[in-house]
Amino acid sequence: MPVTLKLSDEEARDLAEMLSTAATVAASNQQDGAEARLAAWGNLVSRLMKELSVTSKLKGRIAYADDLGGYAFTREYEESAFFQDCLDEYRDNSFWADLVTRMADKAISEHLGPEYFENMPEEERRRTAEALEKSLWQECARYGIDRLGFILPPSDG
Repeated sequence: MPVTLKLSDEEARDLAEMLSTAATVAASNQQDGAEARLAAWGNLVSRLMKELSVTSKLKGRIAYADDLGGYAFTREYEESAFFQDCLDEYRDNSFWADLVTRMADKAISEHLGPEYFENMPEEERRRTAEALEKSLWQECARYGIDRLGFILPPSDG
């Protein structure tokens, strides 16, 4: 069954930016077996972007990209696009959340013993790490990596 959407120019722009956001996030999927699904997504995104490229807000801002093998925003448009701000915030938040979780897990694993920690149910691990994660999050929010240090073995230089 064919689908027809009536979108304002602003809605068309927003949809195109949502498609680009989804395509960018999906492209980071490195799981075995994801290739076919990613290719299907890429083809659909390209087809929709081509259709959206004729709207007045997007004319000249979407073009065929040889390196991607499909239609996408031009580099010039991407540089100031809202979806890039969203992706930057997402990456930033994901980085800090992952860093804090890993640091807390490492500290607790060292304190309780790696074997004990690894055998804990995930829910209990998260409960155990919660207070430390909160402290580490506050530290990172205030100082970033300024007070983060690594202790390297002498053999690593």
